[in-house]
Amino acid sequence: MATITAGSRRIPTWLTSLVPVVAIGALVFVFLVVNPIATLREIPPVEAIAFERTVFLEDGIELQLRNDGPNPVQISQVLVNDAYWDFSATDTKLGRLETSDLRIPYPWEDGMPVNIALITSTGVTIEHEVEVAALTPEPDASTLGIYALLGLYIGVIPVAIGLMWFPSLRRADKRWLNFFLALTLGLLAFLLIDTVAEGLELSAATPATLNGLSLFALGALGAVLGLMALEVKLSDRQHGAQAGSTVFGGLALAYLIAGGIGLHNMGEGLAVGAALATGETALGTFLILGFALHNTTEGLAIVAPLGRANEPRPSLWHFAGLGAIAGVPTILGAWLGGFAFSPAWAALAFGIAAGAIAQVLWQIGRSISKDRGLISNLGPAGFIAGFLIMYITGLFVA
Repeated sequence: MATITAGSRRIPTWLTSLVPVVAIGALVFVFLVVNPIATLREIPPVEAIAFERTVFLEDGIELQLRNDGPNPVQISQVLVNDAYWDFSATDTKLGRLETSDLRIPYPWEDGMPVNIALITSTGVTIEHEVEVAALTPEPDASTLGIYALLGLYIGVIPVAIGLMWFPSLRRADKRWLNFFLALTLGLLAFLLIDTVAEGLELSAATPATLNGLSLFALGALGAVLGLMALEVKLSDRQHGAQAGSTVFGGLALAYLIAGGIGLHNMGEGLAVGAALATGETALGTFLILGFALHNTTEGLAIVAPLGRANEPRPSLWHFAGLGAIAGVPTILGAWLGGFAFSPAWAALAFGIAAGAIAQVLWQIGRSISKDRGLISNLGPAGFIAGFLIMYITGLFVA
């Protein structure tokens, strides 16, 4: 073991490395014990509670709460629509970041608004408004099956339809192939903007103590770094690639595109599942039809890199895999949105999707740069056309 000399004694290296850790721990301990800022507090402690999930049951309302402030909070009373109600809770006193399930036997009416107010032991009132009350779906086999069918209709089937563009792309000349590759860039650029916007909105809805913006950034950076590592590994294995090359072949790029689109589609499933879980059936139906139309173009984006003349024709198993990677996450998103939606985890998921799509954009841009794709005759037109297609179909889900 490596050692250093201190006078005539030899001190192990691992022991000296603990000195800064012990010093930091001592500093924190002393500050907490002495607490020099305690005398500066002349106002009541800040109390905050985040309503992470509201579940309407046949015999009442269940709330999933989290202490969203720096100080302990004790729930003393509950008002529903300006009337006091009895309640039960797993814990009425919440420390920092602690959670509690609170149940109120309130006879709510379907389609009517509900205002819930929590009164803390210090007299602070924290309100939560539900615009339309509706029975929350139970995660039974029937409901899971319905949500899975919705995921198939939103993600899997439209993407599979879009993959049918492949024969036409194989017969297209180089100029039109560059057009479709540029169109793919436009499609994904719109998806990136949409994903970032959704992620930032969810970050704002996340409890402040969980720092939704950091969760979004963590997901994005993690996706970029993970895909960069995958890129190097796949490129090293790519047959006939030049030494040190990190440009994907057509099939690998198609899988990368499918992965990025799949993560985005999981977010779409979250939106539909959450809308249906809160009783917004009309909105859910509108979202389903809109996303189905919106996602048909994603299959075209996936197969665009496979249309190049030097690319071998993939087997049907590859097309099945590409469709599954891009579409099946929609089912998972619908389940999570319907039965376990949380703004914090949704912000993280959208961050991962944003990072993946950004990396895909970079890879496609590199793959067509040699052919001057974006500045070729039809390149700009393809990019604008892709963006406009997503914008117009996106109006159906706005």
